[in-house]
Amino acid sequence: MIEAIAATGDAGDINCWSGIPHYFGKAAAARGERAAPWRLTMKTFSAGRRRWNLAQFLRGRGTGGYQYSRAFLDPAEAAIPRPFWQGRVLTFNQHFPRGQSVAARGGHLVHYVDATFASFCTPGGLAETLPRRVQADAKALERENYAVSERIVTMARWAAESVCQDCGVPAAKVAVILPGANLELPDGYAFPARAGRPGLDRPLTLGFVGKDWKRKGLPFLLEVRTELEKLGLSSLVRCAGRCPPELQRTRGLEYAGFIDKAADSSRFLQFLSGCDVGCLFSEREPLGISTLEFLRAGVPVAGFTVEGVADTVPPDAGFRFEAGTTAATVAHAFASAFGNTDTTHRLRAAARAWSPLVTWERCVAEWQELLATGSIKNPVRPWESIPAAKDGGETAGIRSGHSPRVANAASILP
Repeated sequence: MIEAIAATGDAGDINCWSGIPHYFGKAAAARGERAAPWRLTMKTFSAGRRRWNLAQFLRGRGTGGYQYSRAFLDPAEAAIPRPFWQGRVLTFNQHFPRGQSVAARGGHLVHYVDATFASFCTPGGLAETLPRRVQADAKALERENYAVSERIVTMARWAAESVCQDCGVPAAKVAVILPGANLELPDGYAFPARAGRPGLDRPLTLGFVGKDWKRKGLPFLLEVRTELEKLGLSSLVRCAGRCPPELQRTRGLEYAGFIDKAADSSRFLQFLSGCDVGCLFSEREPLGISTLEFLRAGVPVAGFTVEGVADTVPPDAGFRFEAGTTAATVAHAFASAFGNTDTTHRLRAAARAWSPLVTWERCVAEWQELLATGSIKNPVRPWESIPAAKDGGETAGIRSGHSPRVANAASILP
């Protein structure tokens, strides 16, 4: 049902768009889909980008937005061989390929996006960096593409609301499917046991993964660590991704640098499983793949319930905080939960029960059900509850019908 997958770049390359098209395509192929990746070599467009921006500047139109223009879209679409347009084409991009282009070549377009372009055109976002003319044209093209698209599936609920409200798409045409974690566990993998009481016998380890360290809340997490120290709990922030030199020297920060998930997946898994809680305190976040990666590794998660993060932090395996919650409040919640051995064990058990559910295989299965029947009977929704294991089986030690229900951060607080 999914003949090809598209993105702005090489959809088969693990480095394209955080690896999401790669992992989706691999899981789709394993479930019998052709899912042939469209392969764009973005370097070939560098000269065209420079010429286009120069022309825009000389005309007094400002710069930026080449990827939404015909100057990019025409040659980008021309670079894709004709056979790749046949059947159903799933794209992870709001603008490429254009819906009319797919229809003209006999194909059918479906979208899988983390956010709408329109939702980015706000104060503090693209509204301040892109020329108004470019914004208007790109918004119009997004609406046109969605109008032609067979289905628009978003990765989180807030994006689905934007598709309807900002892009005028009927709700019946929109669905939400949680993506998978960009992490594959080895065959026969056993979750490692963490010895000692976190914060007392050893440091309570707060995990952070991300390139955009500031937006994703690394400075805030360091404030939480300081507050934990004030409460008498030893704590450590483990960071993978990017971290400025001035923060690398912060006491209590352990910087692991950039970890290549493809070349060193075992080290990445070791990093994740060595944390007590995976944290994502973003003020804006389309989704939050890192929280899914921590859950895949069997680690509880925490974050501000803004935009997509609200859908990736399960109440039974995580700490859900409203945006603006102070570092002191977060620290008290962590101290209360991890200071209780039973609560700590339940949090870990719940996270491990989520592990087999936050996969790309499950994501693709939901896609196949949606395309075949028009609906998904039992979608995985972390913000609601954990589905029970079926047929009397067990999921990471949780018996069928006995979902772990650990209080979320709000009720853990005294």
